[in-house]
Amino acid sequence: MMHNPIRNDKGIALILVLLTVSVIVVLTLQLNVSSRAQVHEAANLSDGIRVLYIAKSGVFAGMGLLSEDRGDADTLNEAWARTEGLREQSRDYFDGGHLELIIEDESGKININKLVQGNAFNPGVKGALSRLLSQPEFKLQGQEVEDILNAIKDWIDPDSVVTANGAENAYYQGLGKSTTVRNGPMESIDELLLVRGISPELYRGTPERPGLSRFLTVYGEGSVNVNTAPKEVLRALAPSITEDAANRMDDYRKNPANSLTDPSWYRRVAGLNNTAIDAVTLVTRSEHFQLASTGHLGTMKRTIRGIVKRDSDRKLSIVAWRIG
Repeated sequence: MMHNPIRNDKGIALILVLLTVSVIVVLTLQLNVSSRAQVHEAANLSDGIRVLYIAKSGVFAGMGLLSEDRGDADTLNEAWARTEGLREQSRDYFDGGHLELIIEDESGKININKLVQGNAFNPGVKGALSRLLSQPEFKLQGQEVEDILNAIKDWIDPDSVVTANGAENAYYQGLGKSTTVRNGPMESIDELLLVRGISPELYRGTPERPGLSRFLTVYGEGSVNVNTAPKEVLRALAPSITEDAANRMDDYRKNPANSLTDPSWYRRVAGLNNTAIDAVTLVTRSEHFQLASTGHLGTMKRTIRGIVKRDSDRKLSIVAWRIG
């Protein structure tokens, strides 16, 4: 039987056309997918930059609040300490985004570096830290508290002598880690995570207990602002300050009718007229503040943390800055 060459050519041509169209469709789909991915990546990059700048704007807003504060004492009644409303207000300034800002007074915390004087414990600060760690919320036994304080002392003091159940380089090297004891003042409170006995749960806190990092600092000369100290720190300042007494102190200082310029105001609180706080020096003005600003945009968020120092002229300088 003879084949019709014309019909065969037409069939081959049709197959070639179909193959060509199929290749074009596949390439077009691939190009479309690639283009959409690039657009998505570009959008994510753009949103990432936007959310970072929202967070940065919160830091600058916080610095503005601190520099404009002209009170005779730093208290929890001032604008810098009450930034909750900024969340909703900021929605008017950022299209689809908002920010959250928390300002903490570092001067209201206990300076961990003051635990050591020379090669020995500073007895006043040791007493305050012991009372802090012994509070039921931290769920530590008496020996655990003592061991932690010894390990912190060994981390800070300049010698290499182990303090009781403390820890010097031999202990950390025995763990197979490259950790080296600083033998000097901590540069960041995060260093506590390297110290024997300080677990991430103890440091950062859990739903069942607060984080130790909220109450300690490495900034300042060791004095504590009694106007802004967390209630846990108030309880640590003297053996006679119970949880109930700390609550009464907190109520007193939050009453705007009460003067808080004199650090001995706590003696006017019921039941504390004979209480003496001498573990640390008390003040009512602060120098160092921590700002934590979180920018939100859709499902994205970025946090910037900074430590600022405010001088007597209310001028601010950035001491530390960290994203994340």
